[in-house]
Amino acid sequence: MIGLKLGFRKAARIAVPLLLVLILFRLLSPSLTSDVSFSQAIYDSSGKLIRLTLSRDDKFRLWLPLKSISPVLVKATLLHEDKWFRFHPGVSPTALARAIWHTYIKKDRKIGGSTITMQLARIKYDINSRTISGKTAQIMAACWLELLYSKNDILEAYLNLVPYGLNIEGAGAASALSI
Repeated sequence: MIGLKLGFRKAARIAVPLLLVLILFRLLSPSLTSDVSFSQAIYDSSGKLIRLTLSRDDKFRLWLPLKSISPVLVKATLLHEDKWFRFHPGVSPTALARAIWHTYIKKDRKIGGSTITMQLARIKYDINSRTISGKTAQIMAACWLELLYSKNDILEAYLNLVPYGLNIEGAGAASALSI
């Protein structure tokens, strides 16, 4: 019994400072999109969009908070891209295994194994995930994002940065330009 108490105390001496550092990192971490430029939207007096400027990197990208994004789009995105998003730690081993099986072993079709968090990491850090080293970097970055940000923060950033074709990125710009 004494050995168990000593083991618990040792573990607590390591775990508590690590937890405090993680909380500090989480509190001080900048927004996931703080380094991204967004378009400027100009509306007429009736609220109709009359002009959408390009961002500094020549993208149409219009910021929308998660609560302003259609719940139907959020649900459809989660169902199509990552139905286990709310439950995994940024990486889905089963999805990666399935992708490796179909793409490299059976060679029947190429399928992706990236979670929404992994896709956000690829977009945010400009990672080439088509190589083993790139995929490893993407996995590590996804785990880091999951430690620092909430699932809602990650989903919000993803929905504001995901490419919708040509130079349109994010649900806000995609919906504004479809009118």
